[in-house]
Amino acid sequence: MKAILKFDLDNENDRTLHEQCIKASDMAQFIWELRHNFWRRWKHDESDLTLENYKEAIYNLLEEHKLNIE
Repeated sequence: MKAILKFDLDNENDRTLHEQCIKASDMAQFIWELRHNFWRRWKHDESDLTLENYKEAIYNLLEEHKLNIE
């Protein structure tokens, strides 16, 4: 099977949809990492888990997968 997706990159909405399509694999990898491995970083961590530490770790994981959630 084949699929051809067409986007008008001069149109802001189409540009956003195009970006979402090409980053879908990165997002899937991020979610998999979050679901399967992320908790292990905290499970054996001796330091106190704070909201700031957690938010920073999530941000770093997003950066690793080159995802911009803006």
